Amino acid sequence: MNLRITSLAAFSAALMLSSCSRGDLDLVVGTYGHNLYEVTFKTDGTFGPLRAIPSENPSFVIQDGPGHYFAVSENDPQSGVYSYSESRVTAFRDHSDFCPCHLLRVGDMILTADYGKGSVSVFPIQDEVVQPKTASIFFDGSGPDSLRQSHSHIHQMRRIPEGICRSQGLSGDWILATDLGGDSIYLLTVDENGNPVDCPELAISLEEGTGPRHMEFSPERNMLYCLSELGGKVFAFRISGEGGRPVFTQVQVLKADPADAGGSADIHIHPSGKFLYTSHRLSNDGISVFRVASDGTLEMTSYRNTGIHPRNFRITPDGRFLLVACRDSHCIQVFGIDPDDGSLSESPISTLDFGSDQPVCIEFDGHIQS
Repeated sequence: MNLRITSLAAFSAALMLSSCSRGDLDLVVGTYGHNLYEVTFKTDGTFGPLRAIPSENPSFVIQDGPGHYFAVSENDPQSGVYSYSESRVTAFRDHSDFCPCHLLRVGDMILTADYGKGSVSVFPIQDEVVQPKTASIFFDGSGPDSLRQSHSHIHQMRRIPEGICRSQGLSGDWILATDLGGDSIYLLTVDENGNPVDCPELAISLEEGTGPRHMEFSPERNMLYCLSELGGKVFAFRISGEGGRPVFTQVQVLKADPADAGGSADIHIHPSGKFLYTSHRLSNDGISVFRVASDGTLEMTSYRNTGIHPRNFRITPDGRFLLVACRDSHCIQVFGIDPDDGSLSESPISTLDFGSDQPVCIEFDGHIQS
């Protein structure tokens, strides 16, 4: 593989004087291609050498400790679920025709968001190795976009953070699942046997044709933010509790994609809680930056163009850098974050090239998205 790492010499003084922790980070990168990758992200914003783990289209990955990963392959004819240990594949469980695009660990099971079948499926874990599927929960949604919303497309799952559960008196484990095809966010809980159970009476309905894709929480403000792929909007909900169950009150909807291209992708909040970011594809590709007010509402403050097709991105735990996986540029770009207004550096600080593979997911070891 032809590995290319380019760096710009200058950092802003404010960025360099950040008081947050400065340790190197171990990253794992999912791709459309033939490999999962491990790489070290250094404190100066550059990368160490790539280490490839052969596997087909490991497009979304989660870390479960050093060298232990789970990933989904969403592209047929070989869609399924991988487990990895000590930088090698330990199992691949077939999930053909379901096209899983996201996964979440809950206890001793992996849940997959099945874009193709509009379902959430259960894969047990034994000795940290993924086992064959035991169940699927199917959803029956649709929307006005006949090309993208003919049936349910489950796109992502997130757990309501423990801090929100405690502060709002929520009982048990609560999982949210976005349905791009059905313009809904579904709620699932976990029963006494550890199995996920749909709670249809708690489902959240969004604007028709908006296509919800990814979600983010602000635990300090008891907020849920949902980015819609087709509508290019952010929906903000305040979370409360009633009888131990979550209640979501919509408080704001605002435009996130200046180009209205129908390709909004990912959403993450800054570790400080002061800024929110969303990625957008298909036209004028880039990252939108929002200021988060004390009441959790948002104000868009800037936009930064990136490489082509910024599908997934992550913010370092110290809040100094934003790393974006630019699928069709075959690279990860690193931008510095201004600690005062959250804006991104005018140009990437560094770029990591992946040759023929297309990076589509970035995860930090020890900082697992739940």
